Parts: sequence; structure tokens; C-alpha cells
Amino acid sequence: MKVLESIKIGKLELKNRFVMVAMGPELGDFDSRAVDYYLARAKGGASMIMTTVIATEAIDGHSPASTLTEESYIGFKNMVDRAHEYGCKVCIQIMPGIGLGGKAEGREKPASASAIPLYPGSEYTFDELTKEEIKFIQGEVLRTVKLAEKAGADAVEVHAYGGYLTDKFMTKKWNIRTDEYGGSFENRMRFLNEIIDNIKNDLGDDFPIIVKYTPQHFLPVEAGYRGIDEGIEIAKMLEKKGVHALHVDAGCHDNWYMAMPPIYQQEMVPQMLSSRIIKEVTTLPVISNGHLGDIGKAETAIKNNWIDIAGVGREFLADPDFPNKVIANKTNEIRNCIYCNEGCIARVCEGKSINCAVNPTTGYEGIKDIKATEAPKRVLVIGAGPGGCQAAIAATQAGHDVEIWEKNEYLGGNFYNACMPPFKRDGEKVLNYYRTMIETLNIRIKYCMEATEEKILNYNADKVIYAAGANPIKPGSIQGINNSNVTTAVDVLQNKALLGDEVAIIGGGLVGCETAIMLANRGKKVTIVEMASKILPEPIFIQNLMMLNQMLKHPNITTKPSCKLLSINDGFINVEVDGNNEDIKCDNVVLAMGFSPNDSIFNSLKDKIDIVNVGDSIRARKVLNAVHEAYDAVLSI
Repeated sequence: MKVLESIKIGKLELKNRFVMVAMGPELGDFDSRAVDYYLARAKGGASMIMTTVIATEAIDGHSPASTLTEESYIGFKNMVDRAHEYGCKVCIQIMPGIGLGGKAEGREKPASASAIPLYPGSEYTFDELTKEEIKFIQGEVLRTVKLAEKAGADAVEVHAYGGYLTDKFMTKKWNIRTDEYGGSFENRMRFLNEIIDNIKNDLGDDFPIIVKYTPQHFLPVEAGYRGIDEGIEIAKMLEKKGVHALHVDAGCHDNWYMAMPPIYQQEMVPQMLSSRIIKEVTTLPVISNGHLGDIGKAETAIKNNWIDIAGVGREFLADPDFPNKVIANKTNEIRNCIYCNEGCIARVCEGKSINCAVNPTTGYEGIKDIKATEAPKRVLVIGAGPGGCQAAIAATQAGHDVEIWEKNEYLGGNFYNACMPPFKRDGEKVLNYYRTMIETLNIRIKYCMEATEEKILNYNADKVIYAAGANPIKPGSIQGINNSNVTTAVDVLQNKALLGDEVAIIGGGLVGCETAIMLANRGKKVTIVEMASKILPEPIFIQNLMMLNQMLKHPNITTKPSCKLLSINDGFINVEVDGNNEDIKCDNVVLAMGFSPNDSIFNSLKDKIDIVNVGDSIRARKVLNAVHEAYDAVLSI
């Protein structure tokens, strides 16, 4: 495979084309926990790991990135030395600044490239960085890079993309300065070019420099965003400047879902549109990222000469060992990322440390590792959703005797249903991983096995992990709720429903909206009825929400927030909107009113046997909650 071939960045040789790109993990300044996090990926087969480092916190304040100082130097050097033992190179990604609204203690206002509003419509503006502050930041960049090189780092990547500080200097939209750092193309590139010059002057022309930038923001050029023509000009400038590779990304915070595409981005990511063009105008190696933990997509992108190196972030969180599994021809054992963005970027944005929805040890390497038990137990797992599967796998790896009971004829629980829309099919890959591991580990699983209190008691397990999930809510108080034209979103997603051309979906949450998009794409006319004042009222991470809202603009979809269902009739529903009754024509009614926990058996057994409840059978939530609670339940055995 092309993706397993070696490649050079300048004089630096990488053993394969899988590079772990930088993600701010909020794990500290190269203490043992951060070092173990990075080393797990080095050991897993990455040819190079990129570590996110902020040059200084004196301007923006604390960030999820690490800082490299004399105090953290020992930890960083330890990481570099140990990564090299695995044949893995280390690149420090240096972030000159954030420029998004954070401010250090003692500063009155956030600072950025220009005194522009913090966000569109805001009356609050950034302080424009002074020339003295610019020189200070550039000096801190150089100080940090020199420390990294002293510790044995193999390369530096200058962070200049996505609407962060350096990109703000580079982009007309955010740079309205009138001095030598604003205005013309040359002036807008000055901040970045001076950083490159400083590194070259101190570390020489041969020390590999990578620049991560955004050739096009995929937003209107007339509004000041970057178009591909200027992106090409930047590529040519950087090659002439003597950098050794280009790292191409897409979008900015105004269309943030492009930077870390969620599950809804099933086709090749927009990064490939840019990297393909940049490859044609430069001789430098091109790195890009976005769903390239998908081996087929990475291989295709390299074969088609769209990129030279596959930058991978989230898949390295889901499975640190995935490159080694590719090398060992065990791709069926790869634990695939589901691109939910919940454990990684969403948590980090909340000021929490990085983890992963499907990998409960991410960010806890060496802390939450499964250890072989000295006292094997008989463990019964109720439910084969992500939580139940994770519990069974972890318990078996610990040496316990495990059996799974699943009431359906398939594995996956409600996540199986969530993967049914064509725009979420990649989620199925993690279910294939669970199937593979259950088979590989010889875990007994009984399908179509309805758990009852009597059956569970008769099984005589030492430990029961109850992961029975949740059931669709179907309020009996609504007139017509049991009519033949009424079905559930679960049945629609599983193609078990008979639907006419016009459909009313009751509930504008995540399930209701995704079902509506799927049906609209099939040509159905869909009306979403939601009692709350807005569609998608529950908290959804902003990147996912932005893309989902774009998809909801389908011409076949009508949304009705602040709308209460009163009755279901033959050919229409009656609703209340702003105190008035209204009829909405429809052939069928699809219920997407949420889920109630399937906890009755647990409640009847919790005082009789050693049983623990996990996942949606506590409260309907996310894959992350189910997987982590299930794994922690095994650790407590």
C-alpha cells in the first residue's frame, strides 16, 4: 500500500505516511499523563507525532495546548527519546497565538491581529496587537522551537490555519491593520514569514519546517475570506521561502465543521479539494487531514496524488494501534472513529482533558489499563449496544468468563439505528469492530435473548452489567397515538415502516432531524413538529450542529418549532401554534419524542445481586457515556 511507504520531508525520513496531527489535548505540560498519551500513538505505528504547543500564554491566557519551558523540557525530551525508540519522529506544532477571544490575566481585552469585533455583530472588539507584542510572540515561538530542537525534536510545524491568530494576520477578513503587518499580500504574510526567517536563522535551512495553512476558507471571497487563488500564491511563497512541507486544511470558525468534519461528512472531505490543487502548484510534500483514518480514503488520496502524507487525528484517539494493525493485515480489528467530536474537541472546548467516545483509555493511558485478574468472575452482560460490547470485551481481556444477552437479532442497540441514514453509515465500522472482537475473543453472545428477572437470577453471575438501553417514548395521552398511520423513528430508520409521500415527524431533536433529512433525500415531504422554541433544542456540539443545520435547509423539509401536537387523525395532525389550532396534512406520523430508560429489571434486581447499570438504561445520552461507564464497571470488578 502507498500509505505504508516511506517518504521524506526535507532530509527527514518517515517510515510510513500516517502522521498523527496535533490536537490540543488539555493534558498538561508534558507531564507523565501527556507523555503516555503521545507515546501510545508512537508505539502504535505512527511515523510522526505532532505535539500541540502554544508559544506563550501571556496574550491569550490558558489554552488546551501544552507549553514547552525549562520546567517541562525534561518531560518533553523523555517523550522524544522514547518515541524514537519506536521509530517514530516528533514534530512540535508551534501555535503563535489563538486570537479567538481569550485573554491572559492582567489584560483588559482579548488581543488579535486587528481591532475587529470578537464575532459578527458584537460591539466588543479585540485589542490590536502592538508591534512590540508581535515581536514578543515571535520571540517566544523561536525560544520554544529551539528548546524542542535541543530536546531532539525532528521538525516544527507552524500553526497558521483556520482563523486562529496567524491566519487572522494572513486574511483580509480579519486583518484591517494599516502598518507593515496589514494591507497588501506581502504585509499580511509578514507575521508568518518573520517566524519562518527566525527559525531558519537560528536552526539552519535543513531543520524541517512544515506550515499548516488554509488555502481556501470555502466562504465568500468578496467578504474577505481566502479563495484558492490566494491559497496558491501562499503555497508558492512558502516553497520559495524554503519550508519543507505544506499541511493543507479547510474552513475556519465561521464554518468550523469543515476543520473537523463530523460523521455527516461521508464523502471525501473538502480538504482534498484544496490539497489536490496545491499538489499541482508545488513540489513540496503535502499533508492533509479529515477522515483519513479511513484506510481506503487515505490510500485513494495518496494514489490519486491529492496528498503525500495522511494526517490523522481522531482515529489515533479511537485506536492508537491502527497503523500497526494495517501493517499486520488486521484491519478488521481496528476500532474505528465515529466522528462524533464529543470526546475530543467538544470536551477540550469545555476545558476538560481529551478522551474518545469509543476508546475509554484515551487520555488515561497507564491509568485505566485493563489488568489480568487473579480471581476470574462469571460476568453477564445485558445488551449488545456499544456499552455492552465494550463491557464484554474489557471483561474478557481481564480474564473473566463473559456472556452477552441481546434481545434483538443484531448487535449495536440504538447506535445501530443511528447508523442507518446514508449520511452516517461510517458509524457501522465500529460495530464491525465489536463483532470481530467478540468472535476473536470467543465471547458467547445470544441474540433474540430477552432478559427477565428470573433468567438473570438463574444464570447465577458473579457480576451483571446491565446495558439494556432505552425505548422510544410513545405518550398514551395523545389522541390517535395508536393509529395505523403512526410509527416510530426507529422503525423508519430500519426500513420497517410503510410511508406515504407526506410525513409529519413529532420531535425536532437529533433523531427526528436526522430521520427527516433521510426521508427528504428520498423525496418525501417532511414537516418537523417541535414543542421547544427551536429545532434541535438539546445540547449538540457546535461543529456537528453547524453541519446538521446546513442539511436541514433541504427544500423538502418544513420546521415548526413552538408547536404542540394535539391529536393524530387520518390524513392530518392537529397542532397548537401560538395559541391557535392548525391542521398539518400528512400521510404518516413518525414519533421521535425521545427515549425512556429500559431500567425496570435493573431496579427489581439492584438489591438482590451484584448488578451495575450503564448507558442509556440510566438515561438516554451518548455513545461516550455508555462506553466509558461500561469500561469503568469492568475496572471495578
